[in-house]
Order: sequence, then structure tokens, then C-alpha cells
Amino acid sequence: MFRSVVKIMAATALFAGIHSLLASRAAKRVATEMLSERRRNALYRPFYNAQAVITFGALVLYGSKLPDRELYRASGPLAGLMRFGQVVSLLYLIYGARQIGFLRFAGVPNLLAFLRGQTSVPREPEGQGPILDENGGMKATGPFRASRHPLNFAMIPALWLMPRMTVNLAAFNFVVTVYLIVGSVHEEERLRATYGQAYIDYQRSGINFFVPSASHLVIPKSNNSFNRPRNQLVFHPQS
Repeated sequence: MFRSVVKIMAATALFAGIHSLLASRAAKRVATEMLSERRRNALYRPFYNAQAVITFGALVLYGSKLPDRELYRASGPLAGLMRFGQVVSLLYLIYGARQIGFLRFAGVPNLLAFLRGQTSVPREPEGQGPILDENGGMKATGPFRASRHPLNFAMIPALWLMPRMTVNLAAFNFVVTVYLIVGSVHEEERLRATYGQAYIDYQRSGINFFVPSASHLVIPKSNNSFNRPRNQLVFHPQS
């Protein structure tokens, strides 16, 4: 059993490492040098998503073949409550992804622009941060008002609220939890390098780094930082 835990943790760490490496600015620079800016902008995000699905599927298949042991199994109302918590977490994740834009984050507009023969193909959003407004400021809407990394956080309750927990699943969850936190730190560096002062202002706004703050979702209207409109924060780069 110990060997199984080590193997699943090592395999999960390898998956996370590949995922993080391909998300780095260095990897994207290499892709630009190999493909050209236009091709990179069109193809990188679809490739990144495809490899994530394939490597995760390989990880699940590998883990399913390892010896395992049940730690606990919830039943009745407790199991129902845990499932409810998972659903809420996934809905929160979807809500956060909606703020970014499902198609934009998947790289669909970029790929379509390339296939249509457009000379200029825009880059995909840099990481899972707030979108930019028409003036280049950062709009912190929805879950991004409560946490700077709501999508990464939402995965953690979904993982740990499984009514049936095994040794291997707990080992997998532990590595993924560490990766989501460390990956959020890594993502902050990329977002800060890309958006500059606008993102620095967002970091300094008092919005939590990882764990959402419910109080930031419902702020008194007298707080000027949350007016125009009430459910949105806007951070503009300093000139």
C-alpha cells in the first residue's frame, strides 16, 4: 500500500509539473519562436487543454490499476450533504469561469481567427485572472471579488468532499491541493508580469489570495471601491 501511495503521488506530481511548465511564460516564448506569434496565439491554448485532458485521463487510468484501500464511506444525510457541497463548489467554479469567458479561456476565438485567415490573432487570457475592461483596467466581478483565485480554490472542496475516500484518492487529493495553492502563486507572477500595475492594485485591494471572503461579495454601497457598478471592482494601470 505504501508503494501505491508513493506511485500515485509521484504520478500526480508529474502531471502537475507538466501542467505548470506548459503554462509558464518561458514555454510560451519557446512556442512563439517555433511557430510564430500568430500560430502560437491560435494553437497554444487548444493544445494546452487537449494535453491536460489526455494526461489527466492517463493519470486516472494508471491510478485505477494500483492497489488501494478504503479509508471511509459516508452514507445517508452526511453523504448527501457532501455531494451538495461538491455541487456548490463546481457551480462556483463554473461561475468563475463564466467571468473569464468559456470560449475565450478555451482559446476558441483565437483559433477561429486563425482559420479565417485573419492577420492579427489575439492572445488568450493570461491565467485565471479577471478580464480587462475596454480601458485596460481589471474588472473583478463575481467570485473574483471574493478571491483572486476562485477557480483553483473551488477544486479543493470538490476533491475532499467525496463520500467515499480511499488511500490513493487521499494521496492524489493532497498533491493536487498543494499544487493548486503553489500554482496560484505561480499564476500571480504571470498575471503581474502581464498586466503590471493594474494587477498589483488588484492584489493590494484587500481581496483574499485564495480562500474566498463572503463579505466581499456583499459590500455596503457606501464603500466607493465597490461602486460603478456595485458588483464590480475595476483596477486601472497607473499612467
